[in-house]
Amino acid sequence: EANKALDANTPEALRAFLETGFRLARAEDDRVAVARILADPKISKTLRAAAQKAINGTPEELRYFLEVGQYEAKVKR
Repeated sequence: EANKALDANTPEALRAFLETGFRLARAEDDRVAVARILADPKISKTLRAAAQKAINGTPEELRYFLEVGQYEAKVKR
């Protein structure tokens, strides 16, 4: 998505990416990262529950889980 905005080489394309495209692209990457965590059969029930909640949530919830929530869940075991 970023490359498309850069290739368009217009202020409007760059603005659109920064205002909406970036958030959506990052959410897609975050969803993949959480899916990888869920794919690990060895994770705890607490971490699995937190990851499942995040993957069904908003982009902000995904980001929070990856930055903070997964570590909190690992401590709670």
